[in-house]
Amino acid sequence: MNILNTEKYRLGANVVTFCVILSLGLLAGCRGGNRSAVDGSDWVQVTRVTSPDGLFDAVMIQETIGGSLGGIYWNVFIVTKGAPAPKNEDTIFEAAGLSGEKLIWKQNHLLEIHYELAHIERFRNLWGSNEVHGRRFEKGDYLAEVRLAPSSPDFSFVTPDGGIKQQQ
Repeated sequence: MNILNTEKYRLGANVVTFCVILSLGLLAGCRGGNRSAVDGSDWVQVTRVTSPDGLFDAVMIQETIGGSLGGIYWNVFIVTKGAPAPKNEDTIFEAAGLSGEKLIWKQNHLLEIHYELAHIERFRNLWGSNEVHGRRFEKGDYLAEVRLAPSSPDFSFVTPDGGIKQQQ
């Protein structure tokens, strides 16, 4: 008669259980890469500023991705007044580090992104209302220029000796 060694069986079961839990934890931590899959709890609206003509809002979103191993990103979108920010790649500004952030419509069609420190990963300086309608640009569409406005005339993210500034 073959008797099962229960000590070996328990050890094997514990190892398998540990591996499954570890794998699930790692998979949960990696889910932030696809923004369309991020649920609302990972997105927090930091600020919303309406254009002077009252037609559009500039919205800054703080996005937490990757669980405990991930980070925080800041995204800026322009949307129809009152509309939610899209959870997609249509951001006009994305930063992995940001402090002193502020959105200012200087006038119709001109948005400034102010900051003290920024590690900007993506930026584009032109936005068109065709984007909220999901179509190509047409004559007569609303255009907005977007400008970066660092508070320092010198370095924002890097120190003069090539180091990285610390966020305050």
